[in-house]
Amino acid sequence: MPSRRSRSRSRDRRPRRRDYSRDRSRSRSPEHRVDLPNHASPISESDYFKKFDELRLWLKEEKGKYINELTSDKTRSYFRKFVKAWNRGKLSLKYYEGLDSSSVLASEQTGYKWNFTSNQTRADGNALRSAREEISAATNARDSSSHAGSSSSGTRVLGPTLPSASDLTLAREFEVEREGEERRYKRKRDKMEAKDRVEDMVGPKSVGREAMLEKKQLRRDNDRAFRERGDDGLDMDESTTMGGGDSFKDRIAKRDAAKRRFEHKAEEKNVAIRERANAIREKEKATMDMFQQLAKQRFG
Repeated sequence: MPSRRSRSRSRDRRPRRRDYSRDRSRSRSPEHRVDLPNHASPISESDYFKKFDELRLWLKEEKGKYINELTSDKTRSYFRKFVKAWNRGKLSLKYYEGLDSSSVLASEQTGYKWNFTSNQTRADGNALRSAREEISAATNARDSSSHAGSSSSGTRVLGPTLPSASDLTLAREFEVEREGEERRYKRKRDKMEAKDRVEDMVGPKSVGREAMLEKKQLRRDNDRAFRERGDDGLDMDESTTMGGGDSFKDRIAKRDAAKRRFEHKAEEKNVAIRERANAIREKEKATMDMFQQLAKQRFG
């Protein structure tokens, strides 16, 4: 039976534990808000499309990754880390000052080098650069007006309607998917070409029933040659020593037929590859024409 002194100690200990928990709850303070550089506002995961250019540059410089080489889930995961770094003020000052989408080069999106970019003239490059600057300026102006409120005395901009921010985002995502598909197709084509080069050097390998029949024929020929030899093992005719005979000619004919079949299939593959390459070049030309037409409408 517990003594009176032990019961009094347990009663004294319980209120103190409750007071301690109340003190801990009162000691908790809300998370301290960091003053971000350039008076920037905190962001959240819902700003994914708004901060797409910043995320793309951050992945390239800080993580050494290209955004078009990541899955959608992986990109979202990296954006959550980007949001935390942004709200803690740990990013470079240029991110808080705002990035011009025209300054984010295509090399920040992918490590793949396009051949058609080296063939464009300086005038085409200037027109594309001007179009990007116009689109970026319109997008930034639209974002600023949505935060500050509509102005009662704004001047109306004359000229063709520029793409909205959502249109630019959709076009950007489409371009990322197209580049990923092109990269996968290029890897597959390189593997096929490497395999074709190996088969050209060593010849096509017989497979299936044809290979099995060739092995049986070779074994029968060897057995027949062994039976027809003399006891001393030197009684061999010229066809055996020089590789003649109907069986040898049959194997040569089969090899030539297999080689012709292989060359025919290789030609069909090359035609398909050329057609696919022409289709891709047509898409690239259509994209270039669209940007040039936009520049002409804007600048005359």
